[in-house]
Amino acid sequence: MKHHFAIWVCLLICLPAWETAGQTNTVDVLSYAVRLEPNFQKKSISGEETIVFLTGPAAREAAFDCGGLTVNDVRGQSVEYFRQENGKLLVVFDSVSLIKRQIQLTYTGTPERGVTFLPGSSALYTVYFTNEWMVCNFNVSDRAAIRMDLVIPEDLDCVGVGMPVGKKEVDGHKTMHSWAQEIPAPAYTFGFAAGAFKSAADDRSGVALNFYSDSYSPGELDSIFKPTADMLAFFEEKSGMPYFQTQYAQILMGNHYQEMTGFAVLKGSYGKLVLSDSTETNLIAHELAHQWWGNMITCADLGHFWLNEGFATFMSAAYNEHRFGREKYLENINAYREVYEKVKAKGADKPLVFDGWANPSQDDRNLVYFKGAYVLHVLRETLGEEDFWKGIRAYSRQYYGKPVTTRDFQQAMERATGRDLQEFFAKWID
Repeated sequence: MKHHFAIWVCLLICLPAWETAGQTNTVDVLSYAVRLEPNFQKKSISGEETIVFLTGPAAREAAFDCGGLTVNDVRGQSVEYFRQENGKLLVVFDSVSLIKRQIQLTYTGTPERGVTFLPGSSALYTVYFTNEWMVCNFNVSDRAAIRMDLVIPEDLDCVGVGMPVGKKEVDGHKTMHSWAQEIPAPAYTFGFAAGAFKSAADDRSGVALNFYSDSYSPGELDSIFKPTADMLAFFEEKSGMPYFQTQYAQILMGNHYQEMTGFAVLKGSYGKLVLSDSTETNLIAHELAHQWWGNMITCADLGHFWLNEGFATFMSAAYNEHRFGREKYLENINAYREVYEKVKAKGADKPLVFDGWANPSQDDRNLVYFKGAYVLHVLRETLGEEDFWKGIRAYSRQYYGKPVTTRDFQQAMERATGRDLQEFFAKWID
């Protein structure tokens, strides 16, 4: 448990403040097409992008999140002008006749966050702040498809959001790797990683499982990620929903943990812990659980963030019970409870539904992850095995591919079980 808890603390320390990325809500993006080229020497990026989106029937402008990027040009039907201010791109149109619009833009940037260039190597990965490497609507409830073309040196490999759809030589000694996510997903789950990777592979009922690292051997990767196929089957059964595409990748590199659609980046040193103790796979399970609870069933806004992180934390413990037995599960749950009780003893307890996720403290994050997971355990004990998992499956099926609020979760559990949970939610969550 000591190692397990230390890794969770590291995860929370590595997690930036989400609220600073912006919550633009003026457009409904249907799709992005991005061509991105990183410069490893300058630690910079340049990009071309097409965005297809809907606006209100009388809208003459649209706002997007662009972080610290410099937008050089914006073109499209009826585009009058554009400007940037406070991390936003505002596009103004000379006509209100269109509801569905398309714009093309170019940009450059030297990201201070969102893209991590590993020192001393041609390797990088994205983490959290998608708006620092592409122009997007960062609102967690806005789901869109994406096609991403990543141009990198020919001797490097890469992993991207969704599924690989091809690669070709470009500009001499470079390769353009193309990835596509056709099922709409929130922009924060878009991302990529590139480097000189070693790799291993597995499969589970037609899902290709690929494991990458800039340091571990293929044999070590196979050992570290061996439980992935069983985890995937477990989460499919508990959610009642199959994994939504035919590939899932995991990469060990850098100093962050981040779930993205179709893959996850895990801190490079984490693999050593798993190799020394095969039961320390909570974070592998946590990031994979996000493919359901977080990526496909997404909190409608960050006030309901516990529906992402509390669920993934609880599901990692539930998987441990499946694989290692009840004692391991209770070890995890007791560790989560202890963190929550320490926060409570400091007088820092709050409802899991935050009025606003502005400048979250470490205690706030502990509540979202650990109180959230512990409350799901208490709900499980309250409802009993059959009703609890029946409710989880009903909730997961109903809101798969949709934004969700805590009230949606409560009502789904009540409908599935025939139980009035108002008192429980008032005590533990609201």
